[in-house]
Amino acid sequence: MKTGKHIRKRFSLRPMMVVVLGFLVVMFVGAFLLALPVSNTDGQWMRFTHAAFWAMNGVCGTGLVVQPTALCFTGFGQAVLLILIQFGGLGFMTMATFVFIIIRKKITLKDRIAIQEALGQDQIKGVVRLVRNIMIMTFVIEIASAALLTPFFCVRNGAIGVWQALFTSVSAFCNAGFDILGTPDNPYGSLAAYNTNVGIILIVALTAILGSFGFPVIDDILKSKFKFKRYRFHTKMVLIVSLSIMTFGTFYFLASEFNSPAMNGLNGGQKLLNSMFQAVTASSTAGYSTLDQTLLSPAGMIMSAVIMFIGSSPCSTGGGIKTTTFAVFVLMGLSGLRGKEEIVVNKRSISFKTGMRAVAVVMLGSLLIIAGVSIISATDGISPVGYVIYDTVSAFTTTGLSMGIVPTLSDGALYVLGIVMFIGRLGPLSIGMLIGKPDRGGLKFPTANVMIG
Repeated sequence: MKTGKHIRKRFSLRPMMVVVLGFLVVMFVGAFLLALPVSNTDGQWMRFTHAAFWAMNGVCGTGLVVQPTALCFTGFGQAVLLILIQFGGLGFMTMATFVFIIIRKKITLKDRIAIQEALGQDQIKGVVRLVRNIMIMTFVIEIASAALLTPFFCVRNGAIGVWQALFTSVSAFCNAGFDILGTPDNPYGSLAAYNTNVGIILIVALTAILGSFGFPVIDDILKSKFKFKRYRFHTKMVLIVSLSIMTFGTFYFLASEFNSPAMNGLNGGQKLLNSMFQAVTASSTAGYSTLDQTLLSPAGMIMSAVIMFIGSSPCSTGGGIKTTTFAVFVLMGLSGLRGKEEIVVNKRSISFKTGMRAVAVVMLGSLLIIAGVSIISATDGISPVGYVIYDTVSAFTTTGLSMGIVPTLSDGALYVLGIVMFIGRLGPLSIGMLIGKPDRGGLKFPTANVMIG
């Protein structure tokens, strides 16, 4: 006869399953609130598919929209969306732990394990303190960014500029890409109307960059008092890879788009500024755009998709396969070409297991995008297929940059894009670990020689 303890153990949820179910619960609650007539400017109930897609975008921090945010939602609807964005940026376990801290509820070992997995930490020790620091960093950065943006928006749009500044700040730091700046003449404009405003572009870019570095990196920088030599190896790798991609992307876009229609009417300095922002918004997966993505050159569109795929850094508000995954993947490839059996960088050895995890993330992410593109192309027949690829990559990396095809997609295609988005937000490796069985080790098999190349 099974005891109550055995029954509870059998039906207990894995920590990652708690995170997944938490996201889904918040999504469905958000979808219901967004569907309410009070949330919509037309005073009608929103279709469930659209409401669910909006909510999924919110909790995943993506920004692919079926209608213009500013013209679709009332103030109440925008507030609900902003809460979903904040929740999505911080994550279910971070928000839940913060509530536990406030109400002084005991945080159990199981809770700590779930927090550890959600934040991608290699040890349980210090995860609660990290959550506390995450909340403090988030509110400080978002409030500071909103305060800096307020004068710019108020001068142009009046008192509503205060709300626009707060919404933009939260959306930028959470790398969501939602905006409430659209007008009837330019409903999907994002920051295009401000592409010559140096202040707004630099503030939004810096806010998005801070969100993309990852909370442990910011925490380490502050602890080390901005002294590079004291940074942890992970922090150094994130900074070097992220800033290298942004710098490369800036000059790449300046060259590829200098004479493209996307930069018509801009002078040399403004073209450099917008090239920088395109690189930042793609690499941080922020989703804001100062350039019409449909007017990018083929070279610019391809590079944007590649940078989006790499994305931000671990334990950040952004998406993508992550900068460190990309770095380890490249280093593993170079080690293989040189015939080495270990990954060595800066006199440090990276474990083979870490290298295989990087390969798994790249492989699963690529396969998911291919599957999403294939299904959407087959069901909706959208042409050119490059637009489908671009928006699917944007969904997987939770970026929000778009070629404008989302409002034209069928319900089935929206669900496919939503699934791609959800898996991208949780991380393909997390999904694999959720459905797979952990390797207990111990059993070794004979080595087989296979010819490669």
